[in-house]
Amino acid sequence: MLMLVMFGLWQAREDAWKASEVASSNLVTALSRNVGNNVRLVDQAVIATSIGLELPGLWKYPEDVRNLVLFNKARWSPYLSRVFVTNERGRIIALSDGARGVGVDLSGRSYFRLLRSSGSRKPLLSSVVISRIGREPSLILARRIATSDGRFAGIVAGEMPLRLIRPTLDDVVIGSRSAINLFNLDGTILLRNPALKPGAAGNIGGAPTFERMKREMTGVFVGRSAVDNEQRLYVFARPAGLPLLLDVATSTSEILAPWWKRSLPVILTTLALCAGIIVLASLFQRELLRREKLEAELAELASTDGLTGLLNRRSFDAGLARELRRAERTKQPLSLAIIDADHFKAFNDTYGHVAGDKTLQSIADAMREVYRRPADQIARIGGEEFAVLMPDTPQNGALARAEALRYAVAGLGIAHSGNSEGVVTVSVGVTSMMENDADPTVIMRLADQALYEAKGRGRNCVSSFHGET
Repeated sequence: MLMLVMFGLWQAREDAWKASEVASSNLVTALSRNVGNNVRLVDQAVIATSIGLELPGLWKYPEDVRNLVLFNKARWSPYLSRVFVTNERGRIIALSDGARGVGVDLSGRSYFRLLRSSGSRKPLLSSVVISRIGREPSLILARRIATSDGRFAGIVAGEMPLRLIRPTLDDVVIGSRSAINLFNLDGTILLRNPALKPGAAGNIGGAPTFERMKREMTGVFVGRSAVDNEQRLYVFARPAGLPLLLDVATSTSEILAPWWKRSLPVILTTLALCAGIIVLASLFQRELLRREKLEAELAELASTDGLTGLLNRRSFDAGLARELRRAERTKQPLSLAIIDADHFKAFNDTYGHVAGDKTLQSIADAMREVYRRPADQIARIGGEEFAVLMPDTPQNGALARAEALRYAVAGLGIAHSGNSEGVVTVSVGVTSMMENDADPTVIMRLADQALYEAKGRGRNCVSSFHGET
């Protein structure tokens, strides 16, 4: 479930990103077309003036007629404030908006010098200059004028104040952390929506984002702004092949804000559900462990003698049947010892049942010390009667260990006035499984016979089915 939710959220994020990229691309295309078309209109006005200058006897016409011939297309573009003509020395000789600027010297302007020296008839777009006529930041689009023999005769230029271009960008509604920029190819920010804050860099030439746009001219990428360090999705283009760059830089945080608004409740709900599932699973696991522990404790209680902690008779019987089958299958010996505390009824009558219980516990501890192999199975099978199963143990080994137990119990030194030895002792009967003899009843009967033999010999001794030791 979590994977499905995460995939759905990731897909929604990709869709939001793609939608923003498409919207920005469409906006850049529209703005580039708008800027390009309006600049072309300025160039057409400049061309129209250049053609008018070729009219014979133009300068003999009355001024109003001459201006009509030269500047009849000067209002074609909303970007254009005026068209002007200079002579070969750079002085303005005609303007579309009257004679106020006639005589202004533009010979020092870089665009004038370039056109004078280049010989090119192609249009030249200047960097931002402060107009000598309108006294405001402007772009100048100029063409070279030549005489019939090709000599430089001046320039025709259209002046485009930035305030006339600005509405193209400012009329677009964008996010408060996004931006639209119009650059010169030297990195100068000509126009920006929103406007640059006081003190912000007005030229970002050399910045990674600008250099990539300048190098590729059109494309899409994510980067950090050299102006305010905001991470943005940049979609950019070069309007109509002009020496300009236009970008729509959408803040990545604004792109993802709607996605976060829709996704956060889903994420929180999913996390809450997952946390709930984890808690329930943990509680369920804890309950299972508790139940398993209880079942194990119950199983242990069901298989263990409550007084001594040894196996009880039921567990012993099951173990005997199991070990007999295994011994028959593997052809390995299985020995059985039955142990009985000597004259134990007399002990209880003399010392009481509490002392009797403690004595049985002491005998059980002694048995644990003697029969220490993991495979040995020690059980209490009656009141004062015990049994030990010894897998993979031949009869002589079982007899030796039975003797060790007899000495260990006597060595406890538990007083027993009703016993000839004066201390608590045990008698032990030992037998081993014979070949093809996998009947529990048979091996128990043989061990019992050996125990009776030990008792008949006066107790505190070990007997086997095949004789004494």
